[in-house]
Amino acid sequence: MVGETTFERYAKHIAVAVVVLLILLPVYWMVNMSLKDRAEFAARPPTLIVEQPTTANYYDLLVTQRFYLKGRNSLIVAIIAATLAVTVGTLAAYALSRFRLPKNFNYHLLFTILTIRMFPPIVTVIPLFAFYNREFFGFKLYDTQIGLGLIHGFMELPLVLWMMIGFFRDIPRDMEEAALVDGDSRFAVLRKIALPLVAPGLAATFILVFISSWNEFLVALILTGSRAQTLPIAVAGQIGQYDVQWGNMMAAGVITTIPVLILALLTQRYLTRGLAVGGVTG
Repeated sequence: MVGETTFERYAKHIAVAVVVLLILLPVYWMVNMSLKDRAEFAARPPTLIVEQPTTANYYDLLVTQRFYLKGRNSLIVAIIAATLAVTVGTLAAYALSRFRLPKNFNYHLLFTILTIRMFPPIVTVIPLFAFYNREFFGFKLYDTQIGLGLIHGFMELPLVLWMMIGFFRDIPRDMEEAALVDGDSRFAVLRKIALPLVAPGLAATFILVFISSWNEFLVALILTGSRAQTLPIAVAGQIGQYDVQWGNMMAAGVITTIPVLILALLTQRYLTRGLAVGGVTG
């Protein structure tokens, strides 16, 4: 930077290094503890570097407890939630950005949806538990992947709506009006013009909803049993009544983090671009 002294430059680099260290230290400690055996866990003072690394904790999770089944549940639930929320939220956002409802109802509807998102999940999870335990056409939504995915999707619907409406408002209406004059329907305009232009924002929104569903704990705890149990619940399940499986818990944390980390790294360009485009208003 112009006019920056050597001291200021080094101080800035040191500050960045300290922040990065504080962020990565818990991650390192989690990986470090996941490779320790019970004897090394009891060592005082604790070892900063694993002296005798072991994969017994990972073996117990993946082979004995079949932890990968919980990962499959989390993946299916997150895909259902992200697909549902992005599809419904995108259509609603486009409609509210292009059509003016009477008596300023657009604003009231958006504010109401935002207010619903502010409700604590515990307020709705108990009625949902009672509702999910009722049979509809001989089928219960309790402890099912689709049931949990539906709830996660509707929970994230306000986020999708508020993000996508900003992207759609940035699109010049002249392009859509020209297509309408040429004979295209409103749905064709959405498919051919609007969606390609907001594709980065669509991808970023999908990723955010996916990660939110992947990490959600409270609703998954109440609305699942053993069949549709997700990874966050399985991680907490390593805490027993009389004992805590520290090694298993840390290994479970690593297994739960890796897929999201890989997804974030692979889609970093789309996520950054989408959020940056959404932050610019014209």
